[in-house]
Amino acid sequence: MPPSPVTLAYLAAQPWQFGDVATWISAIASVATVMLALAASIVGYRVYKVESGRDARAELDRRERAADERRSQASLVSTWYGRIENEITPRRTSFLMGLPPSYTWGAWVANASNLPIYDAALRFYLPGADGSYVGSWSSEPTRVVPPYSKDLFLALPHNAAELLREDERPTLEVSLEFRDAAGRYWLRDGKGYLHELPSVPRAFTQRQ
Repeated sequence: MPPSPVTLAYLAAQPWQFGDVATWISAIASVATVMLALAASIVGYRVYKVESGRDARAELDRRERAADERRSQASLVSTWYGRIENEITPRRTSFLMGLPPSYTWGAWVANASNLPIYDAALRFYLPGADGSYVGSWSSEPTRVVPPYSKDLFLALPHNAAELLREDERPTLEVSLEFRDAAGRYWLRDGKGYLHELPSVPRAFTQRQ
């Protein structure tokens, strides 16, 4: 039903209820300003996230490059456990006499970098059944291991060789502590992983 003439006359007499054109334009402009500001904030936040992510990746790359540079020499130093055959008598004479070959157990140290390493010290571990170590023995430190030299063999310490049974000797693990040419201290553990030591290890201070 359309409004009655009385209703229309009343509404015409009260124009302030709807506001004039200028008020509506001002209100619309205010809403548009708020919406634009909100949109700008969303865009700015997204740009910030992108820039922050880019900066974080750049910082991570920088740290990785710095870590690789710090480890560049130490990563080329390795050690492994094994044995060498003793040459007490010529091999042919041993064979003819029916003598079994004898071996010396120990570890090799290889420095494949182009700089020497210092104070290289081996530590031999006897693993137990539960994965822990039930014994350990340290070698005398080698003051300098030249670069690109023939692999250096260091025998198992005499006290360990005397205490270990024949069947225990092949099961040993070995770690290597050393100082690189830049003065940083490193540990190549029994599993082959390389760790930078945060300060001069106790083993080094005891040897000095």
